[in-house]
Amino acid sequence: MKVHRPADQRGRTTHGARTRLCTFSSGDFHDPDWLGFGALRQLNEDHLLPGATVPTQRVANMELLTLVLDGTLVRDGVALDAGALAWTGAGHASDTPVETAGAEGARVLRIAIQPDRVNLPPAAGITRAAGVDRWMLLAAPEGAEDRLPIRQQAWLRHARLAPGARLDVTLEATQRHWLQVLHGSAAVADHTLAAGDALGVHDEAITADLVATPDGAELLLITLPG
Repeated sequence: MKVHRPADQRGRTTHGARTRLCTFSSGDFHDPDWLGFGALRQLNEDHLLPGATVPTQRVANMELLTLVLDGTLVRDGVALDAGALAWTGAGHASDTPVETAGAEGARVLRIAIQPDRVNLPPAAGITRAAGVDRWMLLAAPEGAEDRLPIRQQAWLRHARLAPGARLDVTLEATQRHWLQVLHGSAAVADHTLAAGDALGVHDEAITADLVATPDGAELLLITLPG
């Protein structure tokens, strides 16, 4: 089964200098038809004005990933530019880092995945998305292949495609898959997806070519337990 989530149907909330686009119910936005996608509990796109600060938050038993899409985000004094992926494994309890947008602001993707075990020790790490015309594995269960060690049977893969480039996509029916377009646009499985659009797949196997449009494309593929 395929579910299409167009960018313009996401929820929108504004708090001071931060605007949030919510794929699923989150904070002040609630949609009973979009409460998550399996273990994927939140997928928010934050737009931060220059100098905007996001205060620390106490979180427990959630795998939190922040992918910088544009601009610069400073987390506890560490500057993360576009392509940086920061992970916080909030086990029995963690305080998220204080964040401040850089001089040009920042656009970031917030991902929350429910772990398969609770009350683990807090943990954190940072990696970079650098795959060009191929899938690059960013995070995997327990740090397989030296990637960020998500505490769930979940894999995050990133690809940046040149205009017109093709990339194989093989999705197993025994797992859930969420394909998010970060920049540009691409066509796959009879769907053309623009920036911010997403395609979820479950209980269905797909083997197809993903084709970038003349603008190129940047994509994130999240694979989850079925």
